[in-house]
Amino acid sequence: MATSLESLKLRPELLAACRKQGFHMATPIQAMVIPAVMQGRDIIVEAKTGSGKTLAYGLPLLQAEPLQMLLPEVLVLTPTRELATQVSDVLTRTAGPLARGVVALPGGAGMDAQAARLKAGAHIVVGTLGRVEALLARKVLKLDHLRTLVLDEVDELLEGGFSLNLAKLFDPLPSRRQTLLFSATISHDVARVAEKFMRDPVRLQLTAGRELPSELSHRILRTTPKRRIADLVEFLDVARPYQMLLFCGTRHEAEEVQEALSTHGMEAQFLHGELSPIKRRKLIERFREGELPILVATDLAARGLDLPGVDLVVNFSLPRGAAAYLHRAGRTGRAGKPGTVLTLLIEQQHPILENLKDTFAFEKVELHGGKVLNRPLKTREERDLEFQKPAGRSFQGAPPPPEKRREGRRPRRK
Repeated sequence: MATSLESLKLRPELLAACRKQGFHMATPIQAMVIPAVMQGRDIIVEAKTGSGKTLAYGLPLLQAEPLQMLLPEVLVLTPTRELATQVSDVLTRTAGPLARGVVALPGGAGMDAQAARLKAGAHIVVGTLGRVEALLARKVLKLDHLRTLVLDEVDELLEGGFSLNLAKLFDPLPSRRQTLLFSATISHDVARVAEKFMRDPVRLQLTAGRELPSELSHRILRTTPKRRIADLVEFLDVARPYQMLLFCGTRHEAEEVQEALSTHGMEAQFLHGELSPIKRRKLIERFREGELPILVATDLAARGLDLPGVDLVVNFSLPRGAAAYLHRAGRTGRAGKPGTVLTLLIEQQHPILENLKDTFAFEKVELHGGKVLNRPLKTREERDLEFQKPAGRSFQGAPPPPEKRREGRRPRRK
């Protein structure tokens, strides 16, 4: 049963701001999390990306009346600069006329400007761990009055090698605080953080691999290393996705794929960590605004991105483990919109697929004579025989694009 935002007893100013953004009903995660946060409980939330988690913790934090406005009472830690900026923007927009100073502290931005904003007073700060550490060391950021700590996408934060840094951060924080932990998966490391630094947390599990949106399709395109680019280009000419986010296993592979697509006349850009913050932000904005049809990236470069126009995610190579696959899949099919995850499957990666099949419902599809045919995945024995024959064409068009892009588009040629 759907839950209205009004029934959650939020301030009129917050309800008005939500309505202005087109939000009237709470998502499942918001309906579960908001009451628990208002009760002051520590919570562990296992939730997929695109589920509305920012407002799930943002609305009750904006609801609470600040005790003072000079020093931060809320700290939100994110794994990437882009997510920190995105969360800050959402909170600022939703606060509306309420006096809630929100300051973004992403790495890569000017530290002096951030220090000036903090000195002017802040109620909520949103930042990356490295930048927060640097500002604490300079005694520009003070967390003596902290009431709530939010760890957003903490699984990715720990995968980035910041477990020791995160542990050190907890030491000077007030012990009587509320801690909210959000993660796509609850790994052993995440559970250990919760056990050590949280007080009797409530665990809310809202996702698992099988609980991805029903609108999300998991497709397999059987190919070979030499034919992957050619098969992908042919697939794009048939599928006509609005926007594609293509994941590669390494930066070198991503760079080669971007160059190969450009050689075929496709407009594609490569997102990597060595781009300056300004160039990186401009590239992401181009993609978010629909000006760029194809973005090629590694898992590290694409962490924390909110890209609502993506209707096709492509695994140029499969990631190892369900958590990494879930992260990639979560970049499409967001907010109830349809989406497709297409894997360019080569023989060497079948063992990885076998492990993923226990969690995700894959389907092989073929295109013959302009007709799309759905096919079940073959057994191991059938597959071994099949790979002894020349690879044929097997692919599936992406689902209908979002409603405001009714006709889709062919990949843009230079």
